[in-house]
Amino acid sequence: MNKAYGQMRSFWLDAKNLESRKGTLEIGPQRIVAAAVEMAVADGEKIKHVLIATNSLGDSSFYFENNSPSGLGGMIGGHGNEPLQQAAAHMLAYGAKLTDQMTALAAGAEVPSPSQAGQVCLIAVSKEKIFYKELPEADVRKPENPFYPLFAYSQQVVGLFRTQEPPPARA
Repeated sequence: MNKAYGQMRSFWLDAKNLESRKGTLEIGPQRIVAAAVEMAVADGEKIKHVLIATNSLGDSSFYFENNSPSGLGGMIGGHGNEPLQQAAAHMLAYGAKLTDQMTALAAGAEVPSPSQAGQVCLIAVSKEKIFYKELPEADVRKPENPFYPLFAYSQQVVGLFRTQEPPPARA
């Protein structure tokens, strides 16, 4: 993964970034404050990463590795967009609900990225621990999979980011 993407990923997966923010809520028994879904996609012979993340303050971001000079593309948002905030809140709630089915690491530990194209890493972050589960994307797209709601809401968040963009200017 490239440096710019890695920095944004690290920011979202570190609960310390929310410690001084007023209004941070802790969700569920593990006191989850952020949730994320990371995907690995093939770009020719190279693997690139995509991260969809949200926190309990209603902030959301979508970052992806690209071929620009910075190596990073993305969108931020959530505030003032009720459908986006609702989808992000559901994503966070399912992240909190699924921690007992995830691997737990100490807070601040490095969460493995998806191991190969077609894999998804589902993540929940608390001040004490970080939880993750890697699964094939094809599996998390099945409604009977317990991680399906977390993944599905992350995809809604991505789609709803587009509703924040102003319409293109017409000539």
